[in-house]
Amino acid sequence: MLAVAAMSATMQAKTVKTEIPVNGKCNEMCKPRIEKAAKAVPGVLSATWNLKAQKLTLVYDNTKTDTKKVQKAVAASGHDSGNIKAPQATYNKLPGCCKYRK
Repeated sequence: MLAVAAMSATMQAKTVKTEIPVNGKCNEMCKPRIEKAAKAVPGVLSATWNLKAQKLTLVYDNTKTDTKKVQKAVAASGHDSGNIKAPQATYNKLPGCCKYRK
């Protein structure tokens, strides 16, 4: 019985909170786009992007996702995330006020 309880405990979801770097320029358009992309990843419980810090604070279920999946989703929306660059064609489609690359 104890072994079954121990096995059950290791299979339970673990909620993880972390920050990942995400580039953007504004709270009006970038913030909602970044947060929407992150929240669309199954397992993400919350995502809040901070313009000044250029960081996305995530709370997620680590049995369903990981930061790499979130970074890929955010990059697919046009924002570089950590070591994952947004595709140039997607970046080019961002409104002018959201373009952060020099």
